[in-house]
Formats: sequence, C-alpha cells, structure tokens
Amino acid sequence: MLNDEELEKYRKVGKLLAEVREQVRPLVKVGTKLVEIAETTEDLIRQKGVEPAFPCNVSVNEIAAHYSPPATDDAVIKEGDVVKVDMGAHLDGYIADTAFTVAIGEKEDLVRTVEQALEAAINVVKPGIDVGEIGKAVEGVAKAAGLKPIRNLTGHSLARWDLHAGLTIPNVDERTGQKLKVGDVIALEPFVTDGAGYVEDQKRAYIFRYLREVPTRLRMSRELLRDIRRRYDGLPFAERWLAKRMSKLRLELTLRELSGIGALWPYYVLAERAGGKVAQAEHTMIVTEQGCEVTTR
Repeated sequence: MLNDEELEKYRKVGKLLAEVREQVRPLVKVGTKLVEIAETTEDLIRQKGVEPAFPCNVSVNEIAAHYSPPATDDAVIKEGDVVKVDMGAHLDGYIADTAFTVAIGEKEDLVRTVEQALEAAINVVKPGIDVGEIGKAVEGVAKAAGLKPIRNLTGHSLARWDLHAGLTIPNVDERTGQKLKVGDVIALEPFVTDGAGYVEDQKRAYIFRYLREVPTRLRMSRELLRDIRRRYDGLPFAERWLAKRMSKLRLELTLRELSGIGALWPYYVLAERAGGKVAQAEHTMIVTEQGCEVTTR
C-alpha cells in the first residue's frame, strides 16, 4: 500500500506530465524535427520542476519504441508518418509514464484503435485480476478493428526509481499468474499494428541504463561511467544527453565499450517485424479498491 506522501507524489508528477503531453502534441506535424520534439518534451518536464524518468522516445512508422533521436538527427516528420511520442517524468523517484500517437494524413484507424484499446484496458483494471485480463481487452479491440496487438511489447509496474518494477502486463490474452493488488502503480501501453504483431531488435541503441561498476582501462570510460551513475541513478538516459562531453565518434565507441563489458544496458531500437506501421497509447494509474485512478489524464 502507498502512504499519503507517496500517493501525492504520484498524483502530482502524473498531472504535470499530462500537461507536458498536451503542450507537445501540437508539435507533431509535418516539418518538425524529431530531435526538437524530444528536447522540447524534456525541457518542458524540467520547467515543471520535475525530471525526465527516461529520454523522450519519438518513434516513427515501423519503429515501435526506444528511438530517442541523437543530437545529430536531422529527420523531420513527413506526410503519411505515424509518430509515437513516449515520455516519462519523476518527482523524487516517483514516476509517471504516458504516450500518444499522431497519424499524419493517414492511418487514423491505428490511432483510434490503440486509444480504444487503452480505455478498454483501463476499464478492466481492479485488484485481484490476472494481468492477462488486461491483455485480453487490448487484443479484443485490436482484432475487432482488423489489426494486431504487438505480442512482445508489454505494460509494466512502476516503483520508486524503478521504471519496470516486476509486473509485466501483456497486450494479448494470456494467463500469467500475476495479479493486481491495491496500491500497485502500473503503466498500460497497448501497441497495435497493421503488420505481423511482433517487434525485433535493431542494431542501433540511443538509450542506455547504468547497471554496475566494471573495471575499464580507459580513464575517459571510467569517468563517464562514474558520471552516469551519479546523474541518472539507474534510470535510462540518452546518448544525446552526453553529446557535449566528447566527440560523436568517441561517445559512440565509449558507450559501446561500456555496454559490451556489462556496465550499461543498451535499449536497442525496436522495429515491427514485417515493416507494419505501429501506434501506441499509454497512461499511468494506481490500482484502487474500486478499480484504478489514472494519474496522467
């Protein structure tokens, strides 16, 4: 169970993040740079007096998740793009997580379906249910629209300083043995696609997370790892956030080295297996006796 102070922090950060989401939404239009959306989102979060819980993801078309544009990214939104913006904020380690999708000129059915799937998922949340019931609701809405949920992307529980705190919440109908209880904080994030319904890792990673101290021969690598541990406290961070520390090539090589020796966890960009376009919607909520309280409305 959450105490009154914890509840207040979850509510406050959720409300502030919802405000940022609605401020950012009009930016998602033809001609806007992806990196502008990401940096504006993160700046607005900080202006609210809280901190990003992870780098803003701006994932386009078949890219489903984990794309936080690097500082040198010149890509802009084009007509026909399906753009997902996934953002998180924390207040003293208490996290809110929300996402939305904008279809530029077409594929509005994807956006409409994923938003309906999210509402259907929220409506079944209550203490005692197997989290697979949430996946059943998502899958039912997606299939009724002639689309597919993404089977290997899931929602998750949240805890202080922990973005994925134990519960894994499917977007398909399956019995998991994991049950909700009063006081659980969860992020539901259905993904729907007109493709195969699976995502695969790409070779690129622009988001990382500190794992552990590992000996490394290079002083620059040791110093960067120490700084990452101090600044981000186990929460994900963007390559872009470190871009002023060293040259682009040196930074890429250092992050690759630290990932290779197990000091950092790389979040590889995830793309839909068949190249289908993907939409996402997400809210954070607290499980209550009556159902749930959505903090990011």
